[in-house]
Amino acid sequence: MKHLILPLALLLLLYSCNNAPDSPPPGETATALYNRIQEQLINAQPGEIVEIPEGTYAFDRPLSLDGIPRVTIRGAGMDKTVLSFKGQKVGAEGLRVTADSVTIEGLTILDTKGDAIKAQDCNGITIRNVKTSWSGGASENNGGYGLYPVSSKNVLIEGCEASFASDAGIYVGQCENVVVRNCYAHENVAGIEIENCTNSEVYGNRAEGNTGGILVFDLPELPAGNGKGCKVFNNKVIENNHKNFAPEGNIVGIVPPGTGIILLAAKGVEVYDNEIIGHKTIGTAIASYYITEKPWNDPNYDPFTYDVTVRNNRYERKRGVPDLSRDFGKLVNYLFPGKPQDIIYDGILDDKRPAGPNPMNICILQPQESLRFANVDAANDFKKVSQDITPHICP
Repeated sequence: MKHLILPLALLLLLYSCNNAPDSPPPGETATALYNRIQEQLINAQPGEIVEIPEGTYAFDRPLSLDGIPRVTIRGAGMDKTVLSFKGQKVGAEGLRVTADSVTIEGLTILDTKGDAIKAQDCNGITIRNVKTSWSGGASENNGGYGLYPVSSKNVLIEGCEASFASDAGIYVGQCENVVVRNCYAHENVAGIEIENCTNSEVYGNRAEGNTGGILVFDLPELPAGNGKGCKVFNNKVIENNHKNFAPEGNIVGIVPPGTGIILLAAKGVEVYDNEIIGHKTIGTAIASYYITEKPWNDPNYDPFTYDVTVRNNRYERKRGVPDLSRDFGKLVNYLFPGKPQDIIYDGILDDKRPAGPNPMNICILQPQESLRFANVDAANDFKKVSQDITPHICP
């Protein structure tokens, strides 16, 4: 009897392994795997888990999930399941989702022609422990976004890594109720970008080696405009001095290398308890859309930045000359030759706001011993640049 137990156990184990639903059949090609996974995504039932096995696979067209709610797309691990789209022939994304309550986790997507993962018109999208990158390094020919939820609600991005996107590694646009946490964004043009969103939180992240670390933008001529309510806290925003490699005409092309955080036409933003270290141009920029000098045709657009609090951040500047490759950098160096600034406010006011010393409610509560702050009076051709922070020390 003892002699039969071991062979029987080995036979059962072999049967189990060979019939595991998540293991590709022996000799399965990348094309066969793609077809099998895409068929599962087309025929998935609500609540189903679609597993992508461990391995590196070359796909030439995007995967897509459309309309089926509560589906989980799961790899074997961030560095274990790798989907390469270097030879992509069809489409632009690596994975496209238009469904509610979807989770994507535990995989890497490389070298897509366009965005690595795009989630659109979703109510409930979680992207967890996912990596996106372009293996050739920085290039304007790389896809625009690594992780790209847009026009969605209840968005969670956590534990992810994104690099070498020609726009933003992690971008969330025109969304409501957004959390981006504990992610690593490096060597993109923008590390993390929150654009035209309402009620968002960005915390526990590391934005390092990008052109600009964290951007909170509100732009015209988009379906969802005038976003508000963003908290940026407990992040490490470190040495974002990378050359700007955005394609011509892209809005992030205005970002000068050496920028920590930019608030552009942002409303109701709190920036606090962050480490903003090692930037050669600007630690934090607070500006209206007018500073871009770009026209718009959107009667409902509000181009101003107001109701902003910057408090209790740690600033350490990088020694060196502010970047001269972009107009923002040229401006900083023109006004403060050879001196990177911690906080710059463009000082552009909305005449409809109540008059007073601080009509836009820009509140800066920072240790002032070595802080470099300037209101550059951009609306009046920089005639009355002020480094007096007193009007912005709010109760």
